[in-house]
Amino acid sequence: MHIYDDNGVVVHASEKILIDPHRKKVSADRVLVSHAHSDHVSIGAKNEFPYFMSTPTHGLIEAKIPKNARTHTMDFRSHVHAGAEKVSLVNSGHIVGSSQIVIEGEKTVCVTTDFKLQDSIIQKGAEIVPCDILVMESTFGLKQFSFPAREQVYEEMSAWMRHAQQGNVLPVLAGYATGKAQEITKVVNEYSNMVPFVHESIFEKNTIAEKHGASLGKFEKIDHNLKDAELLILPPSLCTPHVLHAISVSARKPVVSAKCTGWLWKESYDRNFALSDHADYAQLIQYVREAQPTQVFTHHGFERELALSITRELGIPARSLDEARQKVLAHY
Repeated sequence: MHIYDDNGVVVHASEKILIDPHRKKVSADRVLVSHAHSDHVSIGAKNEFPYFMSTPTHGLIEAKIPKNARTHTMDFRSHVHAGAEKVSLVNSGHIVGSSQIVIEGEKTVCVTTDFKLQDSIIQKGAEIVPCDILVMESTFGLKQFSFPAREQVYEEMSAWMRHAQQGNVLPVLAGYATGKAQEITKVVNEYSNMVPFVHESIFEKNTIAEKHGASLGKFEKIDHNLKDAELLILPPSLCTPHVLHAISVSARKPVVSAKCTGWLWKESYDRNFALSDHADYAQLIQYVREAQPTQVFTHHGFERELALSITRELGIPARSLDEARQKVLAHY
């Protein structure tokens, strides 16, 4: 079995399985799409091989799928055969519909893709998959990254929203339209008495997520109705000083803004809430400890640093997938 990086994670056994390709023109027997974030989805219309993904992921990216693409949906824990191997999807806890990819043959390989172990207000955290070979993300793979309990962050957001409401100030929460905005929408509904007004891109993704089982609560689309809004949810790209000033003028009240992210984010925001869709360092180590693989490959983010920590702390051989530079890493 060969595992390497070639514009996505490749697990090459009896078939070449490509996970989360970065470009449309690739070579594979089949492609797995782990979730709906744009940096993990690249689907070409002329490719002859099939693409597999969860049903919610398909719904969230459907508008961007070329008409001639061969796409198939799978439920968690269902499987397809890829030559002599069995391929299945397991919840990754990252965003609605996000999946880990599990490939079972002579050895079991788990590719976590982006994941978190924390339960959120709208979904369960990732299931830890016992495996022989673990290929895991390392976005926050340094010890300095330690996220508070999600409930604590929700309470902090609640106090912030309440303070703004009492001061007749319009709070603006920034979160990516796919994933983070759905959680923020639910938090506003559960931790305040306000109905969030959301950008049209968020309205679209919220509606799709609810069609696939997410329960988000009430939300309204921003449509020349800012004077009626008590709270806004916008994509981060729109939370510029110019746009926030324009909102303040239109709403006829002061504006305060906050971004929901695991990164410390200053820029034009008044507040940062540590609400990440990724595992922090402790969760990354916990996953490896409980999965008990014989080999770990790390990728994305602080991959070399995390690989060294895994080897030192757990005694499990680990290395960065990027070190191979698209060459075969090993045979197992």
